[in-house]
Amino acid sequence: MGYIEGQSREQVTIFPDTVDEYIAENNAVRVIDIFVENLDLDNANFTKAIPAKEGRPSYNPKDLLKLYIYGYFNKIRSSRKLMTECHRNVELMWLLRKLTPDFRTISDFRKDNAKALKNVFKAFVKLCLEMNLYVKELVAIDGSKFKAVNSKDKNYTKSMLDKRLKRIDENIADFINEMDKCDKNDCNEPEITKEQLKRKISQLSKSKDLCNSYLEEMKENNTTQKSLTDPESKLMKNNKGFDVCYNVQTAVDNKSHLIADFIITNNCNDIGLLVPMAEAAKEALEVETLEVVADKGYRMHADVMESLKNGIIPNVYLFDKQENYSFEIDFKENEITEEIRNSAAPENIQKCFESGVIPDIYESCQISAEIIECKDVTVEKNESFSRNRETNTVICPMGYTLKQKAICANKKRYANKLACKSCINKCTTAKFKVVAFPENKDFVESRFFEEKYKLMKSSDVCSSKMKVRITFIPDKSKLRLRKCIVEHPFGSIKRWSDGSYLLLKGKVKTTAELSLSFLAYNIKRAINMVGVNNLIAKMQAI
Repeated sequence: MGYIEGQSREQVTIFPDTVDEYIAENNAVRVIDIFVENLDLDNANFTKAIPAKEGRPSYNPKDLLKLYIYGYFNKIRSSRKLMTECHRNVELMWLLRKLTPDFRTISDFRKDNAKALKNVFKAFVKLCLEMNLYVKELVAIDGSKFKAVNSKDKNYTKSMLDKRLKRIDENIADFINEMDKCDKNDCNEPEITKEQLKRKISQLSKSKDLCNSYLEEMKENNTTQKSLTDPESKLMKNNKGFDVCYNVQTAVDNKSHLIADFIITNNCNDIGLLVPMAEAAKEALEVETLEVVADKGYRMHADVMESLKNGIIPNVYLFDKQENYSFEIDFKENEITEEIRNSAAPENIQKCFESGVIPDIYESCQISAEIIECKDVTVEKNESFSRNRETNTVICPMGYTLKQKAICANKKRYANKLACKSCINKCTTAKFKVVAFPENKDFVESRFFEEKYKLMKSSDVCSSKMKVRITFIPDKSKLRLRKCIVEHPFGSIKRWSDGSYLLLKGKVKTTAELSLSFLAYNIKRAINMVGVNNLIAKMQAI
């Protein structure tokens, strides 16, 4: 018995097949087609959204946008690979009506419409809001590192440049000594000639000038790093060690796992990003109040208080051995009406807190306000670490005692891990502070202390006799849900769509690329939730 035979390639039919017959009714490519066709590209600020009256006709930006969304949907991000797929992929033949743009045209479209692509992502978010796919009960915020188009060899830090300059000076000194030996021993034939040594010294001098120029530039721009290929990227720590990356922040809905919004930053950690990310999620989801959950990287007293003032319920992990977040603000006797208490406007929330009243939006939270009397006490600030040579200990700005832990590079290093864990006024972004004292110094200034002191120790210097102490306890049951919500999109994009590394440079273009990645993820999630046919029907109805 033979095998099932296919149709002959030379077979001619009276009624040839149409391309549409090769695309099933429940094919996801039909969702991409309907979504893009309903977009107003002119309002989204796309170039060539209105065709030119003269000259050679250009490709419709809707066709190129469909091509890119399809590519990111199917793990194809390169413009050359997309060009190849246009010639052989039946789904793309149907989607683009057999158009075959050149790779340069495809690449230029993404580059020229970098800002507009974020608007496309927002348009699909708004579409999902109209279809009630976002639950808006809880939003998880987290950040992840995406590898930039910049190798570690093309990234320089201040300490790295200082070490390189030291090595260059040592090598120059060695070569000068060799030249002196050559002058004294003219009769002998040296292994390296005097001319070769001069060339090496000249090369090292050029390298030294280059390193010094990098240091000057970093000093002028008030930065600690310089990346040559992608100047906006930074060396950051990730799961695999250190790499030149961008820190990508996302806000994810707890039920649907749809991404509400995202921000691209070059912050090496998540400190200070809770409020801007929560505000972006509020705007995207079109809500006045929002409950968020975030990990330990976001815990900062000033951010938690700022969140509460802006109608955001911040469920952020507490510091070790800390029972709650506690703040003290000046008491003001405001007239609190029922309308003000029910309001979610930041100015009305501020009035309630100043009067010692909890706004209605926080009634379901573990939060309390207590009016207390403040004594006229002024705390003398110590803005440096001071060393006692007799006891060989160090007193930190908050009064804790640090003991010697090691000696490295002729410097004694002091630390106190337990004190740093319980300290609410962090002077470092690390888990604990390590202070290095050279032999000739007894005082080391605290780099971050002054700023944090103003933010987190407002009760030390009393400006009024009455204070309002606000105490907030995060919901631990919601903290346990964080990983299940926010890690899923990052894992899907980095593993499923091979998006752990970036192809474009700079924040603007990186935002465009990740807009396509997150848009493709959201489309796939929406399809999994309601199905292709239902999603198309809802989009056509809207």
